[in-house]
Amino acid sequence: MAYGYSIDLRERVLESLSSGMSKMLVHRTFGVSRPTIDRWLVLLEESGSLAPCVPRHSRVRRLEGASFEEFAHRHRDSTLDEMARAWHQEMGELLSAMSFSRALRSLGWTRKKRVGATRSATKRRAQRS
Repeated sequence: MAYGYSIDLRERVLESLSSGMSKMLVHRTFGVSRPTIDRWLVLLEESGSLAPCVPRHSRVRRLEGASFEEFAHRHRDSTLDEMARAWHQEMGELLSAMSFSRALRSLGWTRKKRVGATRSATKRRAQRS
């Protein structure tokens, strides 16, 4: 996950600019890209602060809780697409198959139908040798 630059660095970069240093020299000295410096200037002008912006969107988890777990148990033999269609019929909410994949993974479920895989014949031969 990417993290924002510290406020201290942002202040030092903009102080260097205001003291007369060129953007190119500031870019090379502090290792901050020129577009980032431009964004910080706009941020300071618009908000008066150099604090990083709050993320605008966060993922809304609609498929959490006991109601989803009960739904998943009832439809445990369905494909992800079939689960999405059943959810749409029961709850009136249209969600993607990937949403169900993520939700099932958060429950610790896998989509594998068999618990144990059959041993490979080639592996058995390799172990005997």
